[in-house]
Amino acid sequence: MKNSKTMTPDQIKKAMEKVDVSQAGLARDLTVSRSLIHQVIHSTATSHRVRCHIAKAIRLPVGKIWPIKNDPQKVGRPLSKGLYDHQAA
Repeated sequence: MKNSKTMTPDQIKKAMEKVDVSQAGLARDLTVSRSLIHQVIHSTATSHRVRCHIAKAIRLPVGKIWPIKNDPQKVGRPLSKGLYDHQAA
């Protein structure tokens, strides 16, 4: 169930139409694919840069569009061991 404080993909698209912004235009601005813009709007992909650009375009804070998760255990990408971390010293 969606958080009532966040926007649905349809609401995001309508807000973009209201300010005459297209997914293709956002993709050109950011030099990314249109499919990435679509995926971010539908929350099947996450990109902070794309989210911020969409939020700026429709003049809303990012947290109003997508939920902000404050989970200190999941910040950034998980760390992996490097090539030399596996060798004994």
